[in-house]
Amino acid sequence: MRRDVTLYWWGQTTSAFGSVFTAIAVPVVAVVSLRASAGQVGLVSAAAALPMLVCGFPAGALADRIARPRRTLIALDGISALTVALVAWGLASGVADIGWLVVLGMVLGAVGTLDSAVYFVHLRQLVGADGVGPARARLQAGQYGAALIGRILAGPAIVVLGGAAALAMDAASYLLSALALLSMRSPDLVPREAGSSVADALRGAAAGLRFLGRDPFLRILLVFITVPAAVMAGMGALTGPFLLRDIHLPTGAYGLVFALSGLTGLLGSLVAGRVLGPRRDPRLVVITTFAAALLCGLLLPLSAGPLPLAAACAALGIGLPIFFGAIANVALSAVFAACVPEDTLGRAMAALQVLAAAAGLLGALGGGALGDGIGVHRALWALGALALGALAPSLWPAVRAARRRAPADGATPGPSPAPARTAR
Repeated sequence: MRRDVTLYWWGQTTSAFGSVFTAIAVPVVAVVSLRASAGQVGLVSAAAALPMLVCGFPAGALADRIARPRRTLIALDGISALTVALVAWGLASGVADIGWLVVLGMVLGAVGTLDSAVYFVHLRQLVGADGVGPARARLQAGQYGAALIGRILAGPAIVVLGGAAALAMDAASYLLSALALLSMRSPDLVPREAGSSVADALRGAAAGLRFLGRDPFLRILLVFITVPAAVMAGMGALTGPFLLRDIHLPTGAYGLVFALSGLTGLLGSLVAGRVLGPRRDPRLVVITTFAAALLCGLLLPLSAGPLPLAAACAALGIGLPIFFGAIANVALSAVFAACVPEDTLGRAMAALQVLAAAAGLLGALGGGALGDGIGVHRALWALGALALGALAPSLWPAVRAARRRAPADGATPGPSPAPARTAR
């Protein structure tokens, strides 16, 4: 078991390292090589969120029915590797355009939708319910550490080798992740209740959404999840054009601005274990950290002045939300572990991801449209102002709901895993 968890750590860490190269290369290729507008970059960002919106509920239901999650993860890694390799070939041969990047985002988004749900099942299969928290903390720390190194190397690698080579590295990382899964020795079989077909599970796919709507705290918590998701997606779509065109950041230094987010994510993962002590309510932690992440994101449009100063401010505007988001991610997992029944967990997480994806889709498209209409810099400020206006009225009601809400089963919350491919 310990050997398999270590193999899983290596596979996920390697995959996170490769994912950073695609995450950095796609906006650089779109803005610099393909001369994409802000609206087109927003479309590329939105393409990754669309599959979750369409397939999220069925994916959660299927994850609750899949008996061999490891085989499923291996197949998903293979599909991802093939897709990224094909786009790398298209860029290298000069035939790829913005449409190729949109398709890449849609395929990886579709694969990631099922991958995220199955990841929960597989990790719990490996370590048991009691071991999920420590294992998730270890996996998340490894992923953020790998992302830190990847962001430092991605910019220079793109300048020297080109965007196609960066994507090829990501394709190789998917294959290494699949190899790690293939090397595991523990049984790959999750007992499933007989007599319930996949079709039955799909018909109950919206059960997770109904559960979220009935719970008073989780219902108001959705505001603190969907609003930051929309704003961060909009800002994410505009970050590339803002850094490369408004600040005039050199392409080779583009990845370095994001390097701080790898470090802050790693620190946030480490701090989360201390913040979520036995006497600390994870509900209050979720609320405060999501709000703090949104406020820190306003540092991005503040970036101005000499290039070193503007780049440093932009790095903080990207990195600090990741720090608070890493804490919020673990705290949110603890809330779900305490409040959601085990037989509804997959569908509840899928419902949450669908809502976040819908917010991200609207944010990316809206951010791109605002960037085209009023300019990238003004659009960043507008997104921040809209977020604060939407979140401020919900802060005190959320705190009151958190104080009234007690864990349904009286158990001590323990973090559950978040999607493995967040960096993608």
